Amino acid sequence: MNINQASRMTGVSKDMIRFYEKKGMIDPQRNRGNNYREYNDHDLNLIVMIHEYSTMGMSLKTILRLMKGQDIRDATCELEDSIQRLRNEEMWIRAKINSAVDSAKLLSMVRDEIPYEIGVRHSSYCYEIKDESPGDVYSSLAENGGIARSVFRVRRENLENDVWPEEHALLFTTPMEEFEDETERIPEHKYYRTIRKHEKGSKLRYRDIKGIIDEIRSMGYNPEGEIYIYQIMGGIEEDIEDLVCVEIDIGRVS
Repeated sequence: MNINQASRMTGVSKDMIRFYEKKGMIDPQRNRGNNYREYNDHDLNLIVMIHEYSTMGMSLKTILRLMKGQDIRDATCELEDSIQRLRNEEMWIRAKINSAVDSAKLLSMVRDEIPYEIGVRHSSYCYEIKDESPGDVYSSLAENGGIARSVFRVRRENLENDVWPEEHALLFTTPMEEFEDETERIPEHKYYRTIRKHEKGSKLRYRDIKGIIDEIRSMGYNPEGEIYIYQIMGGIEEDIEDLVCVEIDIGRVS
């Protein structure tokens, strides 16, 4: 069969098939009449094998040596490294999906004018942002398949203070060994969260959310843990309202 047919049969582009031949990885016979390449079943099998290994993350150099019966140990190591990268990518995708699902839920609360939500926040980790940039944390999260939400954190002992200490943090679900001493594990818990308008440039205080606390208690819950406040809508124009989510720990999951 010719290269067009070989491409259709294998799902590998003609340019890539030519590239494999240029690298000496396949050697199709030539038609004596017109000098066109003719691909047999063995050529097709090799094309598919090379393409699959390459897609898995193995270098063409290693694939070529593997085809010569060499460096099977290096080939195995490359695939094992690739497996870890793919797993990280899978975790990253899952984290982004979970984050998108959560954000869509918050926006739907605004759209549908849902006053509050009670749910379960699975075990997570909290990293306090200090004077230094959290860039290293973001990089580590990316390498380990995680994603973070930036929050203003109010600790339980400071809840009823008139002015809350400035504490900005990152919340994420992926543990990171290199920041283990700097992160705090937040156990799985129930949460109550609601969307509130927030005046640009102002700071929320206890009196701004006291009504929320009272409402939670009237429902039979006790605000036992911390409060996380994070922005979900807003803009630079004065007539565009800032909306923040106030999320309150209301107890452990039984």
